[in-house]
Amino acid sequence: MIPARPGGRTGFLPLPLLLLLLLLSGCATTPRGPDLAALYARATAAETAPPVIVIPGLMGSSLVDARSGESVWPGRLQDLAFSDYARLARIGPAWAGEDSIRAGSILREIGGIDIHGALLDTLEHAGRFRPGQAGEPVQDGDRRRFYTLAYDWRQPNIVAVRQLHALIDQIRLDHGDPTLRVDLIAHSNGGLIAQYYLRYGPYDVLEQADPQPWAEGRQRVRRVAMLGTPNLGAVASLQRLLEGFRFTVRTVPVWALATFPTVFETLPHPLTQVVHDRDGQPLALDLFDATVWRDNRWSVFSPEVEQRVLRDFGADGPAVLAVLQDEFARNLWRARQFNEALARPFPSAGLRIAAFGGDCGATLAGAVLEVEEGRAMLAFRPRDVRRPNAEVDYRSLLEAPGDGLVTRTSQDAADFGFVPIQQSFFLCENHARLLANRYFQNNLLNFLLRP
Repeated sequence: MIPARPGGRTGFLPLPLLLLLLLLSGCATTPRGPDLAALYARATAAETAPPVIVIPGLMGSSLVDARSGESVWPGRLQDLAFSDYARLARIGPAWAGEDSIRAGSILREIGGIDIHGALLDTLEHAGRFRPGQAGEPVQDGDRRRFYTLAYDWRQPNIVAVRQLHALIDQIRLDHGDPTLRVDLIAHSNGGLIAQYYLRYGPYDVLEQADPQPWAEGRQRVRRVAMLGTPNLGAVASLQRLLEGFRFTVRTVPVWALATFPTVFETLPHPLTQVVHDRDGQPLALDLFDATVWRDNRWSVFSPEVEQRVLRDFGADGPAVLAVLQDEFARNLWRARQFNEALARPFPSAGLRIAAFGGDCGATLAGAVLEVEEGRAMLAFRPRDVRRPNAEVDYRSLLEAPGDGLVTRTSQDAADFGFVPIQQSFFLCENHARLLANRYFQNNLLNFLLRP
C-alpha cells in the first residue's frame, strides 16, 4: 500500500519535496548498514533452498493497457505529478466491471523512489536467489530462485490468490517436485493475500455461511514474512473512501477508488471499533453496512460525488451512478466476509509466520463522528473536530504508533490471536521504505535462510 503522510493526510508528499527529503535524510542519518552478503555467505552456500515468492501490496504492480501496451500505472513521470488516475476505475463497457487494463510487473521504483528494487537486489546478491520465470525449468545444482507475483490490485484479492496458486503449481513443475514448499515475502495487502491462500487456497468462500479451512496451505508454503500487513485493516482506507486518495499534487477521486474491492477489504476489521463520539466514547458503527453509508450520505452516496458523476458522465451519469452505488454495497458485504474469513483458525503446524514492520510513526487509528446541520461527518485529525471536548485527548484517540499507514496493533494483531505469528521485528521505518531498510533485510534473510 502507498504510505500515509506521518500524522496527516494519506498519500505522498509532492514529488520534488519528497525526493529532497529522502536525499537529505539519506545523507544525514542513514548508515550503510550490515554487509549482508558476508553475513549470509555460509547460509547461502547450500544449494537447496525453497523458492521465494514476493507479493507486493496495493499499487505495487504496474498496470498496462492490453490493447495499446501503454503504462497506465504509474504511467509517465508527468502522470505522477498531474494525473488523478481516474481512468483506473473499473467501469468497463456497459459498466460490466471489466476493461483492458492488466497487471504488468512488480514495481522496482516509482519516479526514482525505490519500491521493491532494493529488496529484490538483496535477495539476488546477498541471498543468492536468481530471478525466476514461471515456465522456465530449473536444473539441479542451480535451484535458488525468487519469483514475483504482479497482480491487478484494483480487483478483489481472490483474483490474486488464484494467481498465487497457479504460480506455486508452475514452480513445482519447473522444479520437478510435486511436494515442493515455497516461502512468501508479502508486503502490506500482499500479506492478506497470503493469509487467505493459507486458509482457503484458490477457492472463493465468501459466499459460504460456514467456510471450512483448506488442508493444503502448510503443504505448499513453508514460511511467510508479512511486511506491514494490515491484519486489522487501516483507517486510511476508510478516509480514502470518504475523501479520495491524495497522491502527489492530485487526488484520486472517491468514485474511482470505490470501484476497487481491495480498498474495502482493507477497511478496519469488523472486530475493531475505530469510530468515537466527540467525548471519546467508542461507537458501535458497522462500517460494512451499506445503509450506514447511504443514510449518512458518505462516499458515492454524498451529494458532492453524485454531482460529479452526473457531470462527468453526461447522459450516462444516472446509469453509472446506480452501478457505482450498487457495487459499493456489494463490495462492503464481501469485504466483511473476507475479514471474517481471515479471523478463522486454520491448520498451521509446520508453518512459520513472522511479522515485520514499523512502529515509530504517528498513524491514523480512529475517527470522530460529529453531526453538524443534520449531517454526520468523520474527522480523522484532531484539528478537524469541529466542536472538541477540552477534556478529550484527540491525538491519542486518532493516532497510534505505526508505519505511517498501518498501526503496529494492526500489523501484529496479537490481541486477537487469529494470525499465528511466531516472531516479530519492528523498527523505525515508513511503510513503503521498509523494504529498502538494510536492518529489516538483515532480519528477513535470517528468517528465510536459517534451518
